[in-house]
Amino acid sequence: MPYAELLTQLTVDCKDDGVRFLQHERIQAIKSILRDSEYQLLEEGNLSLLYGKPTKGTEAYRTLVSSHIDCVYTECFVREDTATDCWLGTFDNSATNAAVIDLMLQGKLEDSVLIAFTGDEEKNSAGAEEILQTLQKGNYPIERIFVLDVTNEGWEDEAAFSIENDRNFDIVTGFQLVNMFQESNQLCMFVHEAEPDETWVYGKVMDADRSGIPCLSLCLPIGGNMHSDAGVFLRKSSIQPYEHILSLLANAQL
Repeated sequence: MPYAELLTQLTVDCKDDGVRFLQHERIQAIKSILRDSEYQLLEEGNLSLLYGKPTKGTEAYRTLVSSHIDCVYTECFVREDTATDCWLGTFDNSATNAAVIDLMLQGKLEDSVLIAFTGDEEKNSAGAEEILQTLQKGNYPIERIFVLDVTNEGWEDEAAFSIENDRNFDIVTGFQLVNMFQESNQLCMFVHEAEPDETWVYGKVMDADRSGIPCLSLCLPIGGNMHSDAGVFLRKSSIQPYEHILSLLANAQL
């Protein structure tokens, strides 16, 4: 299924009250798209979905990709803007929902990668909190988390992606990540301290015995007010390099 079709199917309503989902259109779309794929819905909470390829045990999973599905729009839409070779629509955060599902359907993510779709990101990130609890209860030994979102950072410079809110990576891993970004030969933006997002939950220190999980946000640049009902612009040319760097990150042996 082409990315454009995924984007259309996923740019639909999904809202919650911070406790549970109230509007389920995007959840239903995700379940329908992935129903006959290699992926199983491993866990479903009040504010989250956790997908992975079947394995003999949770110890096989090492990386989590997290993409929020809640939105604040009155009415969701997507259409082509041929004058700019962009899509115009309400893409916070259907644009990265579509990107990770595209990789899932193409078989471009390793078996060690889990994918989370979360709610309440627009307010308190309770969906990310729920995923953390699921990982702990299920003994998933996640070593790193990549949060996906849209951003205004890098739009004017025509960056392919931005790296934001990196947390808890050691120096050696940080060096490996920088090399990976440089070798992609794509213009990207680095924003060490950006607007709050799910990394603030995933990266927090849990207790004296558990440090915060290494994480960062891999963001897809868009043009316009991302929460406006008028929608934002998304460059068609940015999707392939964004998906490429996402697959490299998710599959990397860091």
